[in-house]
This record gives sequence, C-alpha cells and structure tokens, in this order.
Amino acid sequence: MTWIKDKVLAIINGDHLLDEREFEHLCLHIAQMQGIVQEIDASSGVAGLGAIDPVPETAFKLMTVAHFPPSEAQAIFYTSGTTTGSSGRRFVQDLAIYRQSVNQGFKLFVMEDLVKARFISLIPDAISKPTSSLSHMASMVTDEFSSQVNWVRKGATIDSDLLKTALDQACDSKEPVVILGTTLDFLTAFEWMKTQGFHWKLPKGSRAMHTGGSKALGRSISKNELWAGFESNLGIPANLAIEEYGMTELLSQAYDAPAVTPGPRRFVSVPWMKTLVLDPLTMLPVGDGQRGVLCHYDLANFDAAVAVLTQDVATAVENGFADIVRVVGAPSRGCSHEAATEAD
Repeated sequence: MTWIKDKVLAIINGDHLLDEREFEHLCLHIAQMQGIVQEIDASSGVAGLGAIDPVPETAFKLMTVAHFPPSEAQAIFYTSGTTTGSSGRRFVQDLAIYRQSVNQGFKLFVMEDLVKARFISLIPDAISKPTSSLSHMASMVTDEFSSQVNWVRKGATIDSDLLKTALDQACDSKEPVVILGTTLDFLTAFEWMKTQGFHWKLPKGSRAMHTGGSKALGRSISKNELWAGFESNLGIPANLAIEEYGMTELLSQAYDAPAVTPGPRRFVSVPWMKTLVLDPLTMLPVGDGQRGVLCHYDLANFDAAVAVLTQDVATAVENGFADIVRVVGAPSRGCSHEAATEAD
C-alpha cells in the first residue's frame, strides 16, 4: 500500500504526469487490491475502467468501506443523513492525502492566478465540525492560501454582523477575496443583503467557491440567478463564481471554473480523478449531450473505494458533466442540508 500512496501523492503534486492508459492501469491495480475487478475473459469485450465493479455510494451507509483497520483512521467523515436518518461514513486513514488532493485541486481551479488571498468562509471550520469533509476542506484551503480568514458561520446561522465587517474590511484592503459557502449559504446571504439594501464591490480578482445542491429545505435558486447575485451583491463576475462538486465518500473533487476550463459551463474533475457518465442499463459511457449516472474513479480513494457509483444523474459535456440531479427517491446530499437557514 505504501508504494501506491507515494505514487498517488506524486501524481497529485504534479511530480508524475500520467496519460489515460497509465491512469487506467493504476486504477485497475488499486481495484484489484480492493477486490472490485470483474472476472472476465478476452471475448467479453469489457476493458479498461469498465472491468471495475464500482462501489455504490449507499454501501458507505450499510457497511464499513475501508482497506485498513478502522481504528487507525485519522478522521471519520459523515454524510448528513438528514432525509433518511442514516449517515454514510468515510474512514480516512491519512488526512495528508485528503489535504494534498484538496489543496492541489483548489490551487488549479480556484486560486489559478493567485498565490494568497483574503478568505471569508460561510462554511464552518473543521474544529467546529470535525466530522464534516467540507469543513475540513475549508480549513485546509484557508491554512494553505489565506493571508487572512474570517469565519462568519456560527452554528446554523450566518452572523450578519461578522459578514458585514468582513466584507467592509475586504473592500478597504484592495486585496482579492475568496469567499466560500454552500449554494444555499449564498442564497441566505443574498436575501439578507437585499433586505438590508447592502451590496459590495469586492477588489478585482475576487472570486467565490460554492458547493452543494441548489434545492433543499424548500428553497431554491437557479444558476443564472445565483451568478447574477454574485455580480450585483459582491461585484464578482459569473466566470469567477466557481462551483465545486464533491462527495464525503471521495477524497477528490470536480470544479466548474470557466477561467480554467473555457467552453460550456460544466464540471471537470481533477487530473487524478476521472468521472464518467454511464448508461444505467449498459454501464457504458454515454455520448456528449446524453444523460446517465455519475461514476467517479478517484486514485486518492485507494484506502476505501477507487470507483464509486453515485445516485447523481448528469449530462455528459466535453470531458465533463453538467445539470446534476439526484436519482428519483435518492436522499439529497449533505451540503444542501448544511446550508445556513438564516442570517442573524
């Protein structure tokens, strides 16, 4: 396992660039160790990633998915379980893998042209929510990339006084700002700004990263409305309103970052994760413009499940995916429910 860890870290850190064939070879090797490779013969026509039996995301609720003694876990992340009352668990053997995956992906898709920036986080930090993978992500990227950070989420609410002070100071500083939150956190903040008649013009180069579904708790906002809200309330243009897609069950992410991946807006996975949109009947990749279920092949997930079949349906778009919805009857994902319900 040690050599796999070293290999994956080298790939994440950019010390080893791998082509599609190398990715498939390493992914298949990890899958074989995890016992999720099909027994196939040469005449079956199944090859590459198609030879892997992905682990369904529901498995993380029904069993312990870990290829190490769970007692050795440095962290245990929980899915929300808000709808069903049951939570999935992701045992993480080594937080250094998650940290590197998070930070390198964030550097590539969010920071891009920035080395350091001021941060404002509507997401609570890892000390406040130690079992939240998203809170760990927020703490990791602020530790790595912030010149100063303001945490403005207090429990279930956004502290509006802290948010106003942080935004005022950010404008005065003239330094680019990175503001983090779930989609519904920003909906809450924008509603408060409208009620109070507040708006800000953040310094040039400022950007936002939002994550989680746009529908939960009976509230919703369209992508166009959200992008307009970033522009009118914070002075952040739509191309710097970056969306992140992640799962508690994975250690890697995908991003919709127009400045980095020009063309139609879509999610593109980090280089050490490959995401396929699969026909649910054949389990084969669909063509561009067609819809199917998302399956993620995450090299950083070598300690759990290198391939995870989700309950997300999306459209395949130019080596990425877009227009995500949950399978009918599937519980909504955790980030939607972790959003602040009000600003006080």
